Amino acid sequence: MMDQKQKNKNTKKRLKPLSKMMITFVVFMLLVVFLRAAGDFLIVSSDLEYANAIVVLSGGDESRMQEALDLYYQNYSGLIILTETGEQVEGYEHLHSFDMRIGLLNNGVPSGNIVLTEQVVTSTEDEAQAVKQILQNRQFISCIVVTDPYHTRRTKRIFQDVFADTDIKIIIRPTSNHWYKADDWFLKISGWKFTVLEYIKYFAYQMEH
Repeated sequence: MMDQKQKNKNTKKRLKPLSKMMITFVVFMLLVVFLRAAGDFLIVSSDLEYANAIVVLSGGDESRMQEALDLYYQNYSGLIILTETGEQVEGYEHLHSFDMRIGLLNNGVPSGNIVLTEQVVTSTEDEAQAVKQILQNRQFISCIVVTDPYHTRRTKRIFQDVFADTDIKIIIRPTSNHWYKADDWFLKISGWKFTVLEYIKYFAYQMEH
């Protein structure tokens, strides 16, 4: 009888580390699923179709401009709208918008197919208002809005609110060749930075509106 009890004790001792490993593995997998879902929630992508204009939101890296060029040459639109931030290129006296315009011209987009917003913008909401003015003045009925993947959820919400009193269709397009992916954003320090910041901005906007 004593030998059987001792065997049971030894078996339990051997199982304890295994149980801890299994629990740790399950917790780790649940955490990965949660983080992927958090990244996936921020990314919104509409079905692509022809639109009157491609809107390139300010900020981000060159992937936004490249996405706009790809869409332009795939004939999704014949007009590209840039938003004016009034910011200068660091170390130079010209504006970012000038740099962007030159970049489009150098890639074969005619000057007449590039439009810059008249008002200076400082936020995504400002950009939506400025773009709305251009689209309404030209009696356009649709546009493709290009921005970084993590910025698309908030962009969609803001543009929907700003354009709520119009029949203009908003198509949200995240940049294709961007480093931010739902599956692995949490493996990069920059991923944590932009994800946390975007959630703060998103919920702040939700509370204000």
